[in-house]
Amino acid sequence: MDIYLPQLHIGQATIWQAGLDHRFNVVRCGRRWGKTAMLCNIAATYATASFTRPGLEELFGGRVGVFTAEYRQYQEIFDKLVELLAPLIKSQSRSEKRILLTNGGKIDFWVTNDNKLAGRGREYEVVLIDEAAFTKAPEMLEEIWPKSIKPTLLVPRGHVWVFSTPDGIDENNFFYALCNNKKLGFFEHYAPTSSNPYVPADELALEEKNCEPRVFRQEFLAEFVDWSKDALFDINKWLVDGKPVAMPETCDLIFAIADTALKGGQENDGTGFVYFAYTYNYVEEPELRIIDWDLTQIQGALLPEYIPGVYENLNRLSRICKPRMGSGGVFMEDAAMGAILLQKAETEGWDMKAIDSVLTGKGKDERAVMASGYHYLGRCKITEEAFNKTVPFKQAEANHLWKQVAGFHLADKKAHVRADDLLDGYMYGLIIAFGNGAAL
Repeated sequence: MDIYLPQLHIGQATIWQAGLDHRFNVVRCGRRWGKTAMLCNIAATYATASFTRPGLEELFGGRVGVFTAEYRQYQEIFDKLVELLAPLIKSQSRSEKRILLTNGGKIDFWVTNDNKLAGRGREYEVVLIDEAAFTKAPEMLEEIWPKSIKPTLLVPRGHVWVFSTPDGIDENNFFYALCNNKKLGFFEHYAPTSSNPYVPADELALEEKNCEPRVFRQEFLAEFVDWSKDALFDINKWLVDGKPVAMPETCDLIFAIADTALKGGQENDGTGFVYFAYTYNYVEEPELRIIDWDLTQIQGALLPEYIPGVYENLNRLSRICKPRMGSGGVFMEDAAMGAILLQKAETEGWDMKAIDSVLTGKGKDERAVMASGYHYLGRCKITEEAFNKTVPFKQAEANHLWKQVAGFHLADKKAHVRADDLLDGYMYGLIIAFGNGAAL
């Protein structure tokens, strides 16, 4: 049977050849370089090759362990390998995370963020770790890699390839440590996006022009960037000549983004709403304005009683901004209390839409990177009403929208304990308006 693998581009082939001289390889690559394609090539190559087992003369296909940080990351690799190896597949199981080949080859898939014992008890000719910068720190570096994954290579004298785009500077981060701590024994390969000859140079130049500079350095130049010095979102980008803008006299559409808490309590997030006016007709470029926001702590059971007030506020804002297409309603995360509210919206007749799961399924840092370019270009402004507004929240009277957006840092170790409901609403608004305008 013939198995046809995608041809590696020159950047991938160069790294593959250099890596043959090393058992432990780490590839620091930029976005769209093609790490998933190279990973699948390596997996298929080992699974279809012939190896002997200790004490046996018979030849077997290679054993491959694929490790990803999250469930959604391994699915793309699984699907691609099923497609590539279709003629040789004996059985496949997405639930058991395994592909077995007729030649005895085996590919196992593991999700490290959900399983500290990932790989324990197995043996592999090659281990492949994808999106290594996004594994849990310090568990991956101190526990999962040395105690569970690395021992799988001992008897077969296996090889390992680790791939990722950087995610800040953190000595406890697994990927950062592999690239910077030579005592760990990894040979580092550097692969910026530009080393993929299929990425058009003019498109990459446009990306650099439209990107926040630090984001471009991390995502496309594959550099380790220190995000602790400055916040990602400079709120001066909201202003014109240092001042907020007026409420629009007309626009095309207004809408609200909601981020809801599951339950109340001092230790929990609140429920935040950010209201936007969106204009895309009769202007050179689409325009977005923050026209209002609200943040409250309310128990989940009481949220259905709170929602009608949101639509009353949309009606109030409609009378001020005079949207030509009216109100676009509320965009809501389809998770936790949001899922319950979306179901209730059907019976109550509320104009409420679920935010695309492809977007909500991404991590906060990834969403922030997606939104950062639009913010950096000043595509969204804030009205005087929203800029000067303050509300009490967790015993503090403040403009919590300004506070949350200005205080956000990528790769923030304490992000999980900080309120971010309005920040999420702002990022969703930017991405929906400019990144996926069809959603509106």
